[in-house]
Formats: sequence, structure tokens, C-alpha cells
Amino acid sequence: MTDAAWALLDLAPTRDAAAIRRAYARRLKQTRPDDDPEGFQALLAARDRALAEARRDPPDEPAEPGDDAPPVPEPAAAFSPAAAPEPAPEVIAAPVVRDLDPQVEDVTPPEPPSPVVVDVAPLEAGGADWAQAFHLAEHLPPLDRGAGDDLADWLARARRLPHEPRRDLEAALLQALFAAWREPDGRLTARRVAATRPALLLAAPVFGWPREDAVLAASLPPGDAALAVQVMRDVLPPDPDDPATVLVWAGPGTRLPLGSGDARAFLDGHPRALAVYEALRRRAPVPRRVPVLALLAPHLWAIAHRRWGTALAVLSGLWLSFGLSVLATEGEVEGVAAGVVGLLALAVWIGTAGATAWWADRILVGGAARAARRAGRKGVYAPGERAARLRKASVPIGIWNWLLLAWFGAFPLLFPYAGLISLADRLARGR
Repeated sequence: MTDAAWALLDLAPTRDAAAIRRAYARRLKQTRPDDDPEGFQALLAARDRALAEARRDPPDEPAEPGDDAPPVPEPAAAFSPAAAPEPAPEVIAAPVVRDLDPQVEDVTPPEPPSPVVVDVAPLEAGGADWAQAFHLAEHLPPLDRGAGDDLADWLARARRLPHEPRRDLEAALLQALFAAWREPDGRLTARRVAATRPALLLAAPVFGWPREDAVLAASLPPGDAALAVQVMRDVLPPDPDDPATVLVWAGPGTRLPLGSGDARAFLDGHPRALAVYEALRRRAPVPRRVPVLALLAPHLWAIAHRRWGTALAVLSGLWLSFGLSVLATEGEVEGVAAGVVGLLALAVWIGTAGATAWWADRILVGGAARAARRAGRKGVYAPGERAARLRKASVPIGIWNWLLLAWFGAFPLLFPYAGLISLADRLARGR
């Protein structure tokens, strides 16, 4: 093995497999796959070579130049007590890729195993461990809404197993879950996914789902693996430390999870709003801008971007401003009171328009989160189909919609400006 590989692991040459895994875990925290994919692949290769070197018996003769290449890994799903004397070489699985649409971002790659799992389970597997793993795989409990004590006990026994047999049990559980999500005709439906939610809630902390997706990528075809990760992100409570999903503001008192792939699909035509999302994802300062249309006609801006709830809220503020301006200009109040009411009407108008313009990009990001939640409730998990749905939901309304609004909605949309004009005229004449 070359010195460069040991240097990449920041470890002196050793045959201690546990030390190699710990060194890899430390370096993985500094080499994130989404930030440095080439460095991540190099780190994986270095770990693989180091583990292969640790398992190889000391040679009697000097090694040939190609002897330090890693051995071919065995299948991850092989349950065999005969393999107990030595654990199978570790499968190196690439992060899950949403293969159906190149614009949807890769699912977040795996991080080191949870310290709780490492502390509970030994690192090396014996014959009894493989025998118990084989028994647990043959007696997987039901995964429907009745999942409870039996599944909790199964997971507790699986968690105490060493890494290799536990990984095989995780693969068996993932395959069983994916089969449970499908109807007899092969369709994956939200109804069946909802039936397995109790099982997912129990299993996710044990295996670190959905962030820990290496076994998922190795045990399912790429398309199914992408579906499984999306299902988990929709069904499981959001993890605030998951870099692939952030909680975004989606209305008063409402914060919804938004994955990076969904955000990129919905905000594909809104680069400034996408920059706001990326800043939220990195926990960096959020860039600000003030769209001119959102400042001059906030209700029309909201309608153009299909933000119907925002449009109704803005129209309410504008009509309130109109009512106050009429009160100030039609002689209902006089003198100082009229001036105070007029200033209040102006403040309501400016506040409504200014708040809409200031939060415009955040409103779009919240719209992306709501669209993603609707897609999950409809059972749209396939990356390509989901991205197409989100892009369609973000397209501004067309010319025919504007013509219909102009014909049927000109009065409620434009008449508040009459109050603003009347107030401006009254103030001008008062001077």
C-alpha cells in the first residue's frame, strides 16, 4: 500500500481494522461528498486499501507491484455462518443518484455510523453473530400499521450485531419495505407508504435513515434507491442536521422540510430564490432583493407566481388601506383626525407592499416546500416525475389567465389604487 493512502487517512501503517475505520470516520467529517466528490472517492479508495492490507496475511516474499489492490467485495446480502471466521470485505457504495433526471441533485451521501450503534455492537463478527443474523432475516416481523413490540425487539437485536451482519439485516429490511410500498400491479402508492410509517419511525434511528444511505444504494437498484430515499424524506420527521433538507418558512407558524432536489426543480426559473434556499441550507446570511413588481403591485406579483394565499392576504391589506383612505378623504373625519387616518392608510399600503417585496424570495421558497408536500401526499416519489411536477407548479400564469383576471377581476384587483390616488390628491390639495 502506498504512503499516500496512509497519509490521506492521517494514520500510520497498521493492521488494526478498528483504527482504520475510526481514521476514516474522522476524515469523512472533513471531506464531504457533496463538496469534494473527488476527495471523497479518494478517501473511500484509501480506506478500502487499508482494510484489505489489514486483512491480508503477512507475505513470505516481497509483494508484486499490483498486490496492494483491494479484493473484489462479496455481495452485501449474503447470510452465511460459514463466513464467520473473517468478516466479508466492506462494500463501498457510491451515494444514491437520482438517475431519472440529471437536474435533480444527488441524495446526501453517507456519514460515519451513529456512535450509539458503534458503542453497542462489536466491530468483528463471529459465527454466532452470523447465525443470529440469518435467523433474524428469516423471521422479519410485519411492517404494516401493526408494527410494534415485535419490530422493536427485532431492531434491538439487529443493532447489537457487528457491522457486517447488521448491514445485511438492514438490506433485508429495506427490500421488505420497498416491497410493502408497492401495489399488486407494481405501483408505489402513498397509501401503502403511510401504512409502513410506524415501522419507518422505529427503524430510522437504528440505521440512520435517510442520511445513512450506503446500504440502501447497495441493496436496491439505483431508481428504487432514489425512490426509497425520497419516501423516507417525505414520511420521516425532518432532521435539522441533515444538509440535504432544511426547514423553511411556509406561512404564519408553518415550517416545512424542503429537500435540495425539490428546491432545485421548483426554483429552476427563479435563480435569486434558489440562492436564498442555498444560503439557508449552508446557514449563511440570506441575500436580499426587492422585486419592482412586488413593491408596486404586490397582489399581482403573488398571482403571477401562483401564490394564491399570499395574494389574498395582500389584497386584504390593500383594501384596508383603501377603506381608511376613503374615510380620510370623503369627509367622515376632519382636521387632525383626517390627517392621522390618511397617514395610517398610507402606512398600511406601504407596509403591505414592502413586506411582500422584502419576503418575495422567501415566499417562493415556501411555495416550493408546499408543492413538495403535495407531491408526497399524492405519492409522487420518482425523481423525474416529481421534478416535472414541481417545475410545472412554479411556472408563472400565462397570458390567457391574465386576460381572464382582467375581465372578471379588474375591480377587486385595481380599485384599491383609486383610494391611494384620492388620498394623494387630498394631501396635495391640503398643502
